[in-house]
Amino acid sequence: MFGRPRKRFFTLALTSLLILCLLMSGCQATKRETGTAAGAVLGAAAGMFFGRGVGKAVAIGLGAVVGGFVGNMIGGYLDDQDRLALEKESAKALSELKDGGTSKWENLESKAEAEITVVKTETIQRNVPIVRHKEVKKPGTLTMIGEPYEILTDSNVRFGPSMEYDVAKVLKKGSVVLAVGQEKGTNWILVNQDRQAIGYIHASLVGKEGTLAENERKTENSVAVMRPAYDLDEMSGDMASAQTIRPAINLDEMVASYADTPETDDLVAERVDVEAPARTMKMKVVTPHGEEETTVVASKGTDGAWEIL
Repeated sequence: MFGRPRKRFFTLALTSLLILCLLMSGCQATKRETGTAAGAVLGAAAGMFFGRGVGKAVAIGLGAVVGGFVGNMIGGYLDDQDRLALEKESAKALSELKDGGTSKWENLESKAEAEITVVKTETIQRNVPIVRHKEVKKPGTLTMIGEPYEILTDSNVRFGPSMEYDVAKVLKKGSVVLAVGQEKGTNWILVNQDRQAIGYIHASLVGKEGTLAENERKTENSVAVMRPAYDLDEMSGDMASAQTIRPAINLDEMVASYADTPETDDLVAERVDVEAPARTMKMKVVTPHGEEETTVVASKGTDGAWEIL
């Protein structure tokens, strides 16, 4: 279904490496240019350690994009590990801080520090790429969620947003899916597994992390159940994306990141309308070598990642 452009995404890391070599050997390369290429190579290398199968494929490709973004944003003033740490801290700030809230990060060893402030939050209209099984109904306008949700009880996932649609899959209590978004005007949520929309589940049957444990604590005579927080290393490709920040990707890039297997013949790639939160973030980075400030606007993508617009 996707055609044959997938190899292009896997050449991204190699291309970034070649760019880095050229920049390092050229006399006119700026710190920002070198930082961009170095960040892209670092991101690709980091991506190799996340995800398995299709999830690993997209992590490598998107890792290069993420690294390139961070490298360009802060130039050559941070080392590789500090770039990765700052990317993670930025995603955390976007997910957790209230408007006006500030997160501070520092590395005592390298004497690098950063201050990340979420300036404001607004709702915007976007048109974003999505991949779904061909039997799953194309969504209308989605209210973006882009977060891992727990299944609160054994539940049916249906091919469309109502009880009239057949059951696509049964999910067990305690399992986790990526809640892409809620179909506007309904109580049905489109959910992802293995980077594809598998169907719709009623909103009453799912909840954010900790909902299941909280419900069990409230049950009379129940014993509190401790559940560990989600481990990024153990998440599938789409779950790992929910913890990252990167530039927005287009439909071709998304398609190119999928492995070329017979299973992809059952997938459909298309663009859908969403109402998504957008957050303006201001970042200031200070190192012994200099300082830099930047302001960006980020919004949730259908894979859960924070996308820089």
